Amino acid sequence: MWRLKQFMPKEQGVGTLEGKTVEVGSLKLQVRSVIAQGGFSCVYLAKEAQTGRNYAVKHIICNDLESLDLVKKEVAVMKALREHPNVVMLHAQVVYDMGRTKECFLVMDFCDKMLATVLENRGAGFYDEKQILLMFREICNAVYAMHCQSPPIAHRSVCVCVCACALASSQTDSPTVFFFYITFFSCRLA
Repeated sequence: MWRLKQFMPKEQGVGTLEGKTVEVGSLKLQVRSVIAQGGFSCVYLAKEAQTGRNYAVKHIICNDLESLDLVKKEVAVMKALREHPNVVMLHAQVVYDMGRTKECFLVMDFCDKMLATVLENRGAGFYDEKQILLMFREICNAVYAMHCQSPPIAHRSVCVCVCACALASSQTDSPTVFFFYITFFSCRLA
């Protein structure tokens, strides 16, 4: 029987990496909690043991060569766009051979607020036109950088529900930071 994860209540820590330690490259990460889940992966908040820095850890279980190839392509894209100011930094990645399956871990920058939540919690307040245009411009810059690759890269899902952000204070002109953790490509607005 097929079950949709988003509609099923999930017991904390059961069948997940929560509370476990994973090693990815030179990073030893204590997995804290689930940030988001997609059809093919789960993204966790993890804290690096030595520095105490928070990271987003994308965990993907690959049951076949096709899904492993997709992970390799995702890593290649993130590396190709590593220097772009609007693209999330990939800090480390590893593939563990578990016999019939492979477990892939991608360690990326972490941002602590979901855009949808920030927008819902803004109350009666509104963002002024300048703030909205800054956010939109930075999303467009990241997408444009992907489209300029050879061959061009198309993002599968640019939407509020998978976008995490840290909104700048309304007193500053600082830009907004966005992350797309679940989809094929990770994008950050600086």
